[in-house]
Amino acid sequence: MNLRLLHRRLVVLMGLAGLLAFAGGAGFEWFSTLLATGALVAALFWHPDPELSTRLERLWLPLATLLVLRALFHFVILRDDIVIPVVDLLLLLLSAEALRSLDAPNDLRLYALSFALILASTAYRPGILFLVAFVSYVALATLALMVGHLRRQSERYEIKNVPLGRSLLATTGALSGVIILVALFVFVTFPRVSQGWAGRGDTPASSIAGFSDQVSIGEHGSTILANPEIVLRVEFPDSQPPNVGGLHWRGRSYDRFDGVRWTRSGNLPPSAAPSSWYRDRWGGEIVEQRIFGSALDTRVLFALHPALEIDSNNGIQPLFDNAGDFVYWGSGAPAYTAYSRATRPPADDLRTPGRGYRPSEEHFLQLPRRLDPRIPALADSLTAGLDNRYDQALAIQRWLQSFTYTRQLPATARETTLQHFLFERRAGHCEYFSTAMVVMLRSLGIEARNVNGFLGGQWNDFGNYLVVTQNEAHSWVEAWFPGYGWITFDPTPAGVGTAEAVSSWFWPGRILFDGIQHRWNKWVLDYSVDDQFDIFAGLLGTRTVEEVISSAGDATEPAGPSPWIALAFLLLAAAGLYWARGGGPDFDPWTRMYLQLRTASARAGIGGSPGVTPLALVRRISEEGGPAAAPASRVVDLYLRARYGSEELGESDLREMREALSAARRLLHSKP
Repeated sequence: MNLRLLHRRLVVLMGLAGLLAFAGGAGFEWFSTLLATGALVAALFWHPDPELSTRLERLWLPLATLLVLRALFHFVILRDDIVIPVVDLLLLLLSAEALRSLDAPNDLRLYALSFALILASTAYRPGILFLVAFVSYVALATLALMVGHLRRQSERYEIKNVPLGRSLLATTGALSGVIILVALFVFVTFPRVSQGWAGRGDTPASSIAGFSDQVSIGEHGSTILANPEIVLRVEFPDSQPPNVGGLHWRGRSYDRFDGVRWTRSGNLPPSAAPSSWYRDRWGGEIVEQRIFGSALDTRVLFALHPALEIDSNNGIQPLFDNAGDFVYWGSGAPAYTAYSRATRPPADDLRTPGRGYRPSEEHFLQLPRRLDPRIPALADSLTAGLDNRYDQALAIQRWLQSFTYTRQLPATARETTLQHFLFERRAGHCEYFSTAMVVMLRSLGIEARNVNGFLGGQWNDFGNYLVVTQNEAHSWVEAWFPGYGWITFDPTPAGVGTAEAVSSWFWPGRILFDGIQHRWNKWVLDYSVDDQFDIFAGLLGTRTVEEVISSAGDATEPAGPSPWIALAFLLLAAAGLYWARGGGPDFDPWTRMYLQLRTASARAGIGGSPGVTPLALVRRISEEGGPAAAPASRVVDLYLRARYGSEELGESDLREMREALSAARRLLHSKP
């Protein structure tokens, strides 16, 4: 194949790999993506002549000027994400260089532009697609550099045809594996830098119903559609909980209801229970949850209730607000560890009237001004004869669970009211059930609030973690119990919220892919100084960061080096011994014997450097080696016949060559 054409195609493929890498992180504007992809694909098969290439440059220049002005406008005026406009400029320049004639000396520009795409993709959170593109880019770049060097050398010495054997291409391709291993070593050992170093916009956030400043039950005339987008991945370091489908991933609470909308009061006084209540008066063990969340438009941290503590080391700062919700400061997708109580207090304890702090009655006993009087009457009838909060809440919860869960919204605005749900339709989605229970509890004088989050999830056996999607978005109730704090009640009957996601044909594949993606996020994108410390501590047999902190002041000695270190040294020693004993490429017998002749000549003081041709070597041996010239000439003759004459040497020829080599080496060794 023509080396110029082969080199251009390899470099264009490098550009396509860079395009794919960036798509795995930030994505693209469709118009510029389609144009650049079309131009690069065309450059694989079509190359204009020098005259047409010069004409095309007159088109690229004004377009590039417009894109530069656009990037400056975004940076100076709008002050938003500048990476996408700059990448559009890169794509234009890359397309222009790829569509130049094969005679154009633009190798370095093509290398630089494709590498700039790879570099730009790291400014976001590139997915597993980036890994595929990066490995492809390294392999293509290694081949392109080799072919480009051969092309320049062949043009310099006016060599028309340079044979490229499969072994040469395979060896060069294998070199890319070494480069990737070196890159992995640098990644693991290089000091970590803070996340968000690139001057870019925030990580794109997802918007989910219920996780904003207000929640409405006024929607009508449509159906709540399934959405399998994954929003949480939860690991349980201790063990998998027995009932993952019933776990309530608490997010955000709302105190004020106007009859249609739930909102959060701006002047809400502190309304969280003292942490000592949850620590000392609740039962069960503490459950550790390692949560990897997607960025939402409302910065909420989800966890099992009650969350005693939340830690994070990936650049976010958890905060405990007045309502008792966990929020956070910082950019990017949150990754954190939450510690929660496993079970709520025993029912008998909750039935006992408690004393202690109560949250604001103005906020948590508030009712809409125009509340249908039938609703308080219904609450009184359901709880008649019950003298404690717990049994009253259970009675309302059980009655509501006799209704029907449906994703079908009411047909008209009149049918969206709470009284229509309770007394006529008796069917709805989770926010109707939670709203009805909170209003009835408040009418009885029990402080209560509406809470949103996620219910359950799907267990990923491939990654051994819980997958929570938008299908699991849910709403429930928290009622106040003096001395114990907020207790969870869920009046929504069993629904089909996740059935569509589980039964859809793509779900098993999505679970497998998400397991790979989760490992990528955890060990690459969220790789931190602590992870780096733990890796080296494990290799050296020392303690982890947590162990060092928890045992500060101990006089115990660290463990000795890990056996993995000894194994690594043994492997390195074996590789060095193999190399020292001549391990290397498997040459043909005639090539090996010729190399041995050349080595013997060098030891005898006769020039035998790699740059000396076989015939020149024979000539030097004849001039300085005396009687060794005849057998050396026979060795070289047979070598040239097999190496360049494509002649297959038989056993007799090889035996003759070995005898001639032995004689030549003996005579060269005895040379004064």
